[in-house]
Amino acid sequence: MGTLTELQIEKNKILAAISKAASKGETDTVLEESEKLEKIENLISRYQQIISELQELRSGTPQTTQPKTPRIVATPVSGSRSAQMVCSREIGEQIRSEFLRKLEAEGIHLQLIRGKTIFRTRSGKRVGLAVATERQPNRWFLGLPAGGFDHAVLLCQRKNGEVIDIPLPERFFDKYGRKMSQSKGQVKFNVVNTGSGFFVQVPGTDGVNEKSFTSDYSFLS
Repeated sequence: MGTLTELQIEKNKILAAISKAASKGETDTVLEESEKLEKIENLISRYQQIISELQELRSGTPQTTQPKTPRIVATPVSGSRSAQMVCSREIGEQIRSEFLRKLEAEGIHLQLIRGKTIFRTRSGKRVGLAVATERQPNRWFLGLPAGGFDHAVLLCQRKNGEVIDIPLPERFFDKYGRKMSQSKGQVKFNVVNTGSGFFVQVPGTDGVNEKSFTSDYSFLS
């Protein structure tokens, strides 16, 4: 059995575990398995890159005379294949940067104050920008440091590259904050697309429609 085959088998096992946990509403398990999925996808990408470079070496064809698709793109990724070629951190940085540019165009400036995810508004409120890709159809699993933010924006990238931004102002957490799942010092978010809209899964509810709290970003001013 080849290395790539073993990696694909392990990936399928992890995907099955995520699907089973998601169906039972086991958010912590889903997030733990999603971390494993991220690692295995990075391993697969690295393995494919090594094989590609080995073939180039054997062929003796200089890289300068053999154009190929770049592995990292400067603009937001356009699909799942591109996403697989860029590590998750770089994807997250691209998505956050694009969102920040969108806010700047609307006259809203956020200042980075912690890591790569926590920002401050002009009014002094802390904003967490969480990013996730669509590892399971119509599902996104995200996390932000507990106690580290007042508002949150969940940036959910679909398989076609489209990014859905879900604004959650402070009053969302005033109402549901104590019900949200926490693990390893992070508040966990489980977002689902039911076809009729995007919902944040909150224990004890049928899901909270993202449009029920705000329709614009004036709360980030």
